[in-house]
Amino acid sequence: MGLFNLFKPARPVLVVDAVSLNESMGMKGKVPPRNQLQTLRRLSRFSQREKIEVIAILTGSPLNKAPAGKKFEGVMVLYSTAPEQHAKFIAKTAASKGPGAIMVSGNAAAEKIAGGGVKAMRVSTFRKAFDTGGEGEGQERNGGESNRPRTNRPPRRRQQKQSGGGGNGGGNGGGNEPKQERKPKEMSEADAINELIDLVD
Repeated sequence: MGLFNLFKPARPVLVVDAVSLNESMGMKGKVPPRNQLQTLRRLSRFSQREKIEVIAILTGSPLNKAPAGKKFEGVMVLYSTAPEQHAKFIAKTAASKGPGAIMVSGNAAAEKIAGGGVKAMRVSTFRKAFDTGGEGEGQERNGGESNRPRTNRPPRRRQQKQSGGGGNGGGNGGGNEPKQERKPKEMSEADAINELIDLVD
């Protein structure tokens, strides 16, 4: 979030070259509409998180779900008519948004056309902030889902076995001790198997 505070006091407007962004994520050539929409959704989440206005520029025919000149989940979507015109269109759009505009692109031609009149940011730099948010959310979600079964399922099984033994009081203390006892047993069984294997060999 601090990355874009450098551009204050003017409220920044990010003009994102979505073609360069897709290429930086390994999607080169003709990107399927589904993937383009995924990129736009990620830009939307980034825009909401950073509280920054984002304009995404694609090329070719407008997507049905993201018409030209309209907002898609809070992100303004524009299209250059052809790949050959893309660099010029990005630079023009960024220049038209005034001093607060930041052009995000990996297109060297667009940077040259824009000149020094437009603040420019490389896609690689932008992705440090863009990816951090997306991966952080994914890690929290995945981490939460993956850790819960690991931490909850084994204690449930072990507590059921312990409750069968009749330990109602001090369930937490009793829950930890058998865990430690069982691990060495499992290890000793594994060692015994390894020894048998060694004997056979």
